[in-house]
This record gives sequence, structure tokens and C-alpha cells, in this order.
Amino acid sequence: MQDFEGKVAVVTGAASGMGRAFVDRFAAEGMKVVLADVEAPALETAVEELRRAEHDVLGVVTDVSSKEAVAELARQTIDRFGKVHVLCNNAGVDGFLGTIWESTPRDWQWTFGVNFWGIVHGVEAFLPGMLAHGEESHIVNTASATAVVPANTIYGITKHATLAYSETVYTHLKQQGAKVGVTCLCPGIVNTKIFYAGRNRPDDLRDETPEQERDADRRNALRDRIARGAAPSEVADILVNAIRNDQFYLLTDDEWDERARLRGEAILARGVPPIEGR
Repeated sequence: MQDFEGKVAVVTGAASGMGRAFVDRFAAEGMKVVLADVEAPALETAVEELRRAEHDVLGVVTDVSSKEAVAELARQTIDRFGKVHVLCNNAGVDGFLGTIWESTPRDWQWTFGVNFWGIVHGVEAFLPGMLAHGEESHIVNTASATAVVPANTIYGITKHATLAYSETVYTHLKQQGAKVGVTCLCPGIVNTKIFYAGRNRPDDLRDETPEQERDADRRNALRDRIARGAAPSEVADILVNAIRNDQFYLLTDDEWDERARLRGEAILARGVPPIEGR
């Protein structure tokens, strides 16, 4: 895709962080944008700001872990704009960061529900229509730089799954000669609210255990680190260029390159995983 003017983008996790930056950049490119987010007040604020700037936008409160909710997002999008050209499956949560066997079924359900199943639901809801209208289109699935290094949290595991799923979607589209590109976005450290995601965790998926309390301490330390990360707008600029260049693997910096190389070498050497810091 080279020309964005007048086309339609859908962004999940759109009310803050990278999602909001993507929305702003797409709107600046002249696109009509659908914002989807589970956090209704933040979504309403974002939509109001964009409309005041005279952008053509639609906001839909959406829990991407729900197949039915994402199907409703697609229905409202098509009712309003007719078709979709760019789909950004961007919504994500941090999940439990502690020792993996101390995680609970609720931890797994929440983190996979948003980070992985949210992407599957998005592709299944929107891709058939993108194929049907036959115009050049693009899917962006947000993984993480943790997808290319050894995983060490539930979050990392979901991002490995996202990369594998994205590779599969890309392969199947290319085998069919479809005009739909795919980018798997693997951002490094970006200044977002990812480590505040627990504010939106459903009550029925919450746990109160000693492990969860220790997990909160790790999360607070990571919040300080991520606050010094790249601006989401920088990632948005990189992403637009990647869509134009039909780039699949999109790492936003080179900080993770050496660890990715060591992992690849360990696999080919039939060795052991390089140990990632906690």
C-alpha cells in the first residue's frame, strides 16, 4: 500500500499508547479511522479530540478477547465505512511476570485472551472482507521484541505465538496471491501504559496470591524502565513506512538483535536457550 488517503483503518487498543499514535498518524495521512478499546472513557476522549480536529473517526468499545465483540466491531465498521484497508491488531496486556509455574489459569486466560486471541479474532472478523473487496490492504499484528528472543513470561509466550500466527497468515495469503500484506510489529521498549494494563483486567480473571504481590513489585520496576522508552509516535512513523514497503518483520530498534542472534545460533547448534534477565 502506497496511498492511504481516503482509505479505512481499524486500530485496537486505540485509546492510548502505540494504538493512539497509530490512529493519529493514519488520520494525518487522510484515512478514516475506527478506534477500538476496552476502556470506554479514554476511547470517548480520543474520539472527541480527533473529531475536533475534523478527522472522520468512529469509536467502538471492544473487548478483543471476545469473538462476538470483535465481530460487532467489524459490523459497525462496515456499516459506517463500507470496507477496511488497514487492520492493526494492537491491543495488549502485560500479564503475570513471575515464575511461570506460579501463574494461575486466570493469568493464562487473561493474557492469551487479549494478546493472542484478540489478534485471531481480528483477522477472522476482517480479513474475509479485505479479500472480498480486492483492493490493496494490510494487516498489522503487534507482537514484541520478546518474540524473537527466549521467552521468560506468559507475555513473552503470547508474543511468540503472535509471531508464529502472523507468519502463517502471511504465508497463506502469499500462496493465494492475495493483495493483503502482513506486518508483525515487534517493538522494543516504548513509553506506553502496558504495565498498567491490570486496570482493565476483568474481575472474574483476577487473583490475589502472594505471587501476585511479588509480581506487582516487578511491574513497578519495569514501569520506570519503560517510561524512558521510545515515543509511540516514533513507532507510528516506522510502521507507516513498513506498510508502504510491505515489510513483515518489523523491529523498532537494534537493542534486541544480539539476543535474537544468540537464540538462533543456539537452536542451530542444538544447544540450550540463552538465559534472559528477569
